[in-house]
Amino acid sequence: MEEALNNYGSAIRWGAFQKAWDFQSNKQKPLPDFKALKNIKVTAYDSVFRSELNEGGTVQQTVEIRYINNQDLVERSLTDDQKWRFDIVKERWVLESPFPEFK
Repeated sequence: MEEALNNYGSAIRWGAFQKAWDFQSNKQKPLPDFKALKNIKVTAYDSVFRSELNEGGTVQQTVEIRYINNQDLVERSLTDDQKWRFDIVKERWVLESPFPEFK
């Protein structure tokens, strides 16, 4: 679990948004606008809360993400409430919550 959450956080921090999208459990959700995300520079990704549920099969995590949109150079922040679940079939942790919205 720790490895999956760290890899996802690193992908977001480094702007590898397509790699971060690979953690999504439901690929039928609307795809993020990866072209627009090229203008986003993440300046901080900090976990502020984490809780394990269902005997460790589900993890709730709240993350604060600070970022700059290169088009207006204003730093913004968002709170990303994440729900992670261990997928027994895929044998890996998957993200069930929506992809963060960088506005």
